[in-house]
Amino acid sequence: MQKFPEKFLLFQGVLEEMENGYWMGELNVSHKERKHIHRNYPHGTLGHCLRWYMSEEIGSDNQRDTFGADAYTLLRMESKNGEFFGHINAEDLDEDIADQMHFEWIKAGRAYTTLRGAFALLSVALSRGAKFPKSTGVRRGKYWGSVDSEGRGNPINNERRRVDSIIADNRLKDENSRPQPFTQEECTALTKVFLRQEHLKPYFPLFALLLSTGSRPNEVLALRWSHVIGLWKGHQIGTHVPPAQKFVLDGQPVFFEFGVENRERLHVDPEQRFKCVKNGCEHQPLLNTYVPEFEDLFAKAIKAALPPVLDCMTNREWRKNLVFQGPKAGDDFRLPFDWHNFRRYFMQACAYAGVRYRRPYNLRHTYVSLMVHHGQYSCKQVATWIGDTESTTRSNYLGVVNFPLMDKVEGKPDLNTMINAMSVAEKAQLMAQLASSISG
Repeated sequence: MQKFPEKFLLFQGVLEEMENGYWMGELNVSHKERKHIHRNYPHGTLGHCLRWYMSEEIGSDNQRDTFGADAYTLLRMESKNGEFFGHINAEDLDEDIADQMHFEWIKAGRAYTTLRGAFALLSVALSRGAKFPKSTGVRRGKYWGSVDSEGRGNPINNERRRVDSIIADNRLKDENSRPQPFTQEECTALTKVFLRQEHLKPYFPLFALLLSTGSRPNEVLALRWSHVIGLWKGHQIGTHVPPAQKFVLDGQPVFFEFGVENRERLHVDPEQRFKCVKNGCEHQPLLNTYVPEFEDLFAKAIKAALPPVLDCMTNREWRKNLVFQGPKAGDDFRLPFDWHNFRRYFMQACAYAGVRYRRPYNLRHTYVSLMVHHGQYSCKQVATWIGDTESTTRSNYLGVVNFPLMDKVEGKPDLNTMINAMSVAEKAQLMAQLASSISG
């Protein structure tokens, strides 16, 4: 008071106005209309828990950036009794409230995919918040249910699973959302176009790497020369070993460890532009050699991207450079190519080749299809090569790829592993076949 008497007088004046019914304009603004960063969420509520999680340096930044706004939008919606979802105490959360959130979101004309993302973010926030009750006020309620192996267990997560099943059903009805691999003939035609058309030639290495390795686009765009292990002595990551006397560009000559962090692609610090591969599944794929006339597709891609003078291979800094950067790359040799620019060139290639256009991501699906149908490799092996789990691979390609039961490398089927990896539909089909064979 003695130091800042004018501020004290101003504060007293505001209090007197509030007592007389004259509230400040900011306090009169509807809860819905305020920005989420200024919205009042009491301690222990869903909104407070989400705000706490968004401010912590834990979890996925990409998830927060992608679905944070959707999660706050969901919390601004009202329940049946007129209460904002963000004001509901986390301990009082149950399946009825989660179902109301689901209903209100769809009623507003919003998509299931964004609802799924918002639910996933809220579920993670609640699971993490329950471990820090002093900071968040979140305590497990009696209607939260059991906790799964990953520490998740709350009504929001249970409702998210229901949304997952709805999304899966919708995708089965939408042909464009399912994998649409290219045939061998289409692969050959596309390869010839990329090699013959002058304006498409610079993009041949990217196309060939995608088709020959089956890796995700952001992994191919983050591929460093040091990770083309067939170029280095002893078939090792080439940051400290000398170049090989003879390059080995067949078999499994490449290792994928990083992917492009799209949000930080242009970061000043090159190290910030990359992240670990999805799910931490580093992979060393067996090359796809089932493209007629181009069985050495990977070798052609690497030779097309290598510099004319190979003396630079002895430089350790050069080995950190990216294999593919596009024709307009500047002096920053660790700046990833913008993937979205490739789509229009791929559309042109499809038109020249007389091939029905599908998303370039279908080159990954083509790798899986060719390795299974022509290579006769099992789901377990292919999943390892593309950096996915076996169950996810089976789920993604159900009805598109018929995986063989025999493990080609091991030479014998592992019955327990095989049955555990089957989907519900595949298990039902197997049971029906067994029943018919026994009755017959």
